Amino acid sequence: MRKRPFELWLVWQNVKTRQRYHVGSLRYENDIYTFSYETEGYRRKLAEAMDNGYRPHLAFPDINKTYTSSTLFGPFARRLPDTRRPDYQSILRDLGLSPECTKMDVLRATGGILATDSYEFVSPILVENHYFNLDFFVAGWRYYDGSQVINQLQVGDSVEFSVDPGNEYDHKAVVVMSVNGKKLGFIPAFYSGWMFEVIVKGCNYKARVKAIYPQAVAHRKVNISIVGEVSQHLNIKEMLNDKEELLAVTY
Repeated sequence: MRKRPFELWLVWQNVKTRQRYHVGSLRYENDIYTFSYETEGYRRKLAEAMDNGYRPHLAFPDINKTYTSSTLFGPFARRLPDTRRPDYQSILRDLGLSPECTKMDVLRATGGILATDSYEFVSPILVENHYFNLDFFVAGWRYYDGSQVINQLQVGDSVEFSVDPGNEYDHKAVVVMSVNGKKLGFIPAFYSGWMFEVIVKGCNYKARVKAIYPQAVAHRKVNISIVGEVSQHLNIKEMLNDKEELLAVTY
């Protein structure tokens, strides 16, 4: 099997509505970086983002072009901590990374978040041979019960999900609940369409707390990991009835 390219999704947040959109994808394969916009589909992708105020990054003005580089693109490299910092190795340890990690590893762990804009890098949904996995930080943390129970959560704890089709912001919203019934927040909207279908179609999955960062900003405090299986009789590409979302599917 061909080695899977290292991929990250670029997410943009509308600061007024707080809604996030998967606007592009950064990939690293065979020592080459590529970046392209997510022009396929609508829901929570580039098209919907542009309808809600997004404009292409100044460094990547052509939404139909695939940009390539032998080094990490400058606008993304500037989002990494400076390797010359005397505390750089301790930063890697705090992120759970080894000294041999790559720039993509660091970008994934930090999200590449800057105070000057509303971009963030996240992991894609990976699907292979009807098995899938993803991990995400709980969205909407500051508005619900997470802060009340964060000291009770432990890495490895199970979490539960419930669909919220009446949600006024997202008809495919999925609520994240702790095992003691506390509402922690939501699955980020750019993942929720997939998990909504997984849940309503009765697919098997397990969701657990992967990491906890009590001192982090609200939307990066608790990371959840999901592994699951799509039933063999279901067509993965047809699971989303409106064909709005395309996943990082590898066969």
